[in-house]
Amino acid sequence: PLEVQIFLLLLSGIAITFLGGLLFTNAIEYVGHKARWTGSFTGAVVAPLFTSMPELIIFLVALYVYGGDIGEKIGVGTILGQPFMAATIIFPTMFLVALAGYLLKRRHDLVLEVERILVIPYIIFTVLYPLVLLPLLPIGYGKYAASAVLLLSYILYTGIMFRSKSMLISEAEEIYLKRVFRKGSWIPMVALQLTIAVALLIMGSRTLVSGIDDASKNLDVSPIALAILVTPLAAVLPESITAVIWTFRGKDTLAVAAMIGEKVLYSTFYPAIGLILTEWEIDSHAILSVIIVEITSLIILYHVWKGKLTLDVAAIGLGGYMVFAIYAFLY
Repeated sequence: PLEVQIFLLLLSGIAITFLGGLLFTNAIEYVGHKARWTGSFTGAVVAPLFTSMPELIIFLVALYVYGGDIGEKIGVGTILGQPFMAATIIFPTMFLVALAGYLLKRRHDLVLEVERILVIPYIIFTVLYPLVLLPLLPIGYGKYAASAVLLLSYILYTGIMFRSKSMLISEAEEIYLKRVFRKGSWIPMVALQLTIAVALLIMGSRTLVSGIDDASKNLDVSPIALAILVTPLAAVLPESITAVIWTFRGKDTLAVAAMIGEKVLYSTFYPAIGLILTEWEIDSHAILSVIIVEITSLIILYHVWKGKLTLDVAAIGLGGYMVFAIYAFLY
């Protein structure tokens, strides 16, 4: 049946992209460990810039390889999907892992304790992210002005976080290829692993974008909404796995910094690219996703200011995801 074919196409696209993202993220974080970047700088600036490559590749494949109106909509949904996923599903997942860590005596409680330095990126994100809705207003050259503000904001943010000297990454997971080739320098292994990862990402992205297009037509669902819900499963989860591992080990600042670093990148740098390269035509699903992200981000910001994230963050995030999913399939 056609529905089964579409499901398998989506599943294979997610799986291939996920594997590529996992290899890519592992290699980049190993380089970060070797370079001894500070915790906040790696988590909130450098790692997101490189580990967001899976989303960037999906965006470019949707825009230039797949093309057309559908390709643009999937590209826009890809950009909006990451902050949505990071504000909704990721935190419930992190708290579940925190529970596992607590039961296994790897953590002393279920509260995520974070450094208040992370207030800075959360404020930047919460203030700037609504600018992605600016093209809805009848303002001439508005989207280009918005893109300039967003790019400058990311540069400023990078400078602030670079000057932050919180803590060093003392450990990182060994690059996966070193488990196969146990001898030799780590540099060529990282280069080879990155090459394999990029090839998988391109192949997986083409399959994933095609699957989203077919599914949106078959289910009569907005391609933007479907991209927001589906794309992060392939592109965001590899990055989130690292945050989840840090949560399990009790390194909460690194875990939360990884999430907010991605959100800042996707509230500034990538919307700026999207505003320049696309018509940025957004529908009610995109607007709802931004509203949900803003509400959850304000709540998270309050908790980061207090230095502790509690279970209500997970409950609100999960509720926001369910509201969006129901709206996406009903309207």
